[in-house]
Amino acid sequence: MGARGGEGPPRAAADAFTEAGIPSHARRFDADSGSADTGPGAAEFEVIGGEADHPDLAHWHGNVGRPVALDLAPALAGGAAGVDVLSWNLGVGTARLGEVLERLRGGEWGGAGVDAARPLVVLAQEAYRTDESVPARAASAHHGGLIVEGGQCDVVDTARELGLSLRYAPSMRNGAERSDRGNAVFCTAALAASHAFPLPLIQQRRVAVAAEVAGLEGITFVSAHLDTWGRPPRDDGWFWRFGSGRAAQAAELARRIVRADGPGGVVLGADLNTPLGRRDPAVRALVRGGFTPAAPVGEWGYSFRGPVRLLLDHVLYHAARGRIAGVRVARLDEHGPGGKRVFGSDHHPLLARVELRGA
Repeated sequence: MGARGGEGPPRAAADAFTEAGIPSHARRFDADSGSADTGPGAAEFEVIGGEADHPDLAHWHGNVGRPVALDLAPALAGGAAGVDVLSWNLGVGTARLGEVLERLRGGEWGGAGVDAARPLVVLAQEAYRTDESVPARAASAHHGGLIVEGGQCDVVDTARELGLSLRYAPSMRNGAERSDRGNAVFCTAALAASHAFPLPLIQQRRVAVAAEVAGLEGITFVSAHLDTWGRPPRDDGWFWRFGSGRAAQAAELARRIVRADGPGGVVLGADLNTPLGRRDPAVRALVRGGFTPAAPVGEWGYSFRGPVRLLLDHVLYHAARGRIAGVRVARLDEHGPGGKRVFGSDHHPLLARVELRGA
């Protein structure tokens, strides 16, 4: 749910992971900074447009730390017939991601993450990070509100503990605390070309993250999170429509990633904050932009376990030249319908099976 309170040809492991608005003195960082490792995955971060579109974006950006690039997993040895994708809102770090990945590796829910020829990609929203790159104090009130600190799993620690590659870009600070949250892409294989970009500012700064898997270049995996409410500027064509803010963000998300990454296909995992589920204007905007919702496996009508059960989380894909043959998605359950948490989050994880042609 919402907060409470590179274009060009693919490159190998020495890729460019980019995010809008990174000052020049902060673009290169190494193991001593606590934010990224040196070596093939310690990438330089450059500007990919959008941060200058609204004057408040600089204030939001000034309260967060630096993006993170880690490559701790090996590149694929050969082609892959498919990819498994776990899309999950981590509840600002409260989700037990390590437990879910361990159970998947143990064969539960059909298994994932153990076949070297079938990588597992995690598209995470509300990933939590705390390190010295986050300013000691908030410079303004442009943040995501207070959270209850304690028990959070840091996105960088998780990647290192599990030996996963990682691209993380913070969207917003967690109130006065020296931490931030944002979207992330994890992978059991090395990641290649990757970038991040801000969506239109409606209520809060939202930065989408896109990455390719090394050895499987040409297919882009994107994690995104839309605003819950709010309207775009009056001159925007979405202004007078229900859900106009998130629909405008979804339309721009589709435009940006299809333009930059569409030729090889795109898999999008996102918390779209859609109270109308698959009928919501945000989903319809993505469909108009060329995306197809993944086919649901089984019957399930919600992914958010708040006071009102809502379908907020989605996996969609853009087949482009037809390399993606199809995508099926299932909801993972920990227990029965009772309770407000599932594996520590207020959102269910979604497990998608992406089948490829021409492998």
